[in-house]
Amino acid sequence: MLITGPLQHRKRHTILVIDAIDECKSGPQRRELVETLSTTAQENSNLRIFITSRPDPVIEKVLEPLSIKAKLTDRLHDTNHRDNTDDIAAYIHKSLDGVLSFAKRQQLVKKANGLFIWASTACRMFDAESSALDPESTYDGLISIDQPGAIDGVYNLIFERIDQASKAVIGEMLGMLLAAFEPLTIGDLEDLVKHTKVRGNVKAMQMILGSILKVDPTTNSIQFRHPTIVEYLRRCCIAPTTNTRDRIHIKIDHAHGQVASWCLHRLNSPAEGLKFNICQIESSFYLNRQIPDLEARVASFISRGLRYASLHWPFHVSAMDDSSGHKLQSELAHIVTSPFALYWMEILSVTGGVMRAISGLRAAAQRQSVSDLSKRFG
Repeated sequence: MLITGPLQHRKRHTILVIDAIDECKSGPQRRELVETLSTTAQENSNLRIFITSRPDPVIEKVLEPLSIKAKLTDRLHDTNHRDNTDDIAAYIHKSLDGVLSFAKRQQLVKKANGLFIWASTACRMFDAESSALDPESTYDGLISIDQPGAIDGVYNLIFERIDQASKAVIGEMLGMLLAAFEPLTIGDLEDLVKHTKVRGNVKAMQMILGSILKVDPTTNSIQFRHPTIVEYLRRCCIAPTTNTRDRIHIKIDHAHGQVASWCLHRLNSPAEGLKFNICQIESSFYLNRQIPDLEARVASFISRGLRYASLHWPFHVSAMDDSSGHKLQSELAHIVTSPFALYWMEILSVTGGVMRAISGLRAAAQRQSVSDLSKRFG
């Protein structure tokens, strides 16, 4: 009533702006706040409410039924929408006018890659009162290799909001995504989580971490929204020197071991794994270029997960922890012996992965636990 009461006596429209409504940490409180705002807006025709938020399942659930004229869509950090990039450009040019040249300001716009948090943090680094560096040195640092900085505070806040019971499980699933050499589909990540007996829910994780994860609508692959979150998570793989209870900690070598186990499981699957003449080609004497529908056959008979396993398992083996290496001895021996090695080579041939496999085997053979891998393959 403190807000709506006076509005009843105004004839002009009133606009109420609430920024970062997702910063309200309590889920029930966020839901109650958004429900109150939506009800108030519907009951007062001269009130317009403008809110900003990262993707949040609680807020989306309340607002989705109200999306009558336009569908509720996630456009956060999406550079396909020009207004996202244009807004960041306007902000950087206004903030750093007279500090950097136009060309260098444009480079910062590109570097932000649609992430306003990065842009605002970068611009604050040029504050003469808080920085002892000259603007050119600050610019060079931002443009060169990404450095740990204030952006970590944003990601720390995201993970601080996750309850401790879920944090370890989410850390394991993020480790799998971080270890992967290409984006995994939701289905493949769910299969990976199930195979490794991690008690996690992939879709729930994607909703909880909607501000840093997105799902490609075409491929259904789950991806990190921005390179800075990947760099942040890589830093989370380093053993902390201080008490950082609220942060995510990732054992990346263990994650590689989990993905390696899943890859070998996919390859050895009787139903969906390696098999003779997997693409059902009429004759083995044909060269790949002599098969007009080869791409269609590959897409039809070789699943995305099997293709991933075929291309990348040696690299996961080379990066896994020793414990995983000992556990996977029998699976490794199975996959590099005849006839399965020949079936694997067939997939590599039709998917263009032969050279990657050679590099991967060389890397895997350097591990003590699989030092006989190249001998078995030979």
